[in-house]
Amino acid sequence: MNITHQTVIGEDGQPQAAIIPWSVFLEIQSLVDDGKATAEELEAIREAEADRAAGNMDAFTDLKDLKAELSL
Repeated sequence: MNITHQTVIGEDGQPQAAIIPWSVFLEIQSLVDDGKATAEELEAIREAEADRAAGNMDAFTDLKDLKAELSL
């Protein structure tokens, strides 16, 4: 699953949150709540949460870079 998002950066320069489209949130919530997420999707969610908790900036794409990559 490819998720377009915006990363919220805190005063310390570390990612604090991600803003995703509501429809994507509902899809993820449904997958997790229904237990229908694949092992790969669940692992990706766990890895993203661990990276966020650890402040691993390299795991996140800056919105400016994403826009450039997508030619927006």
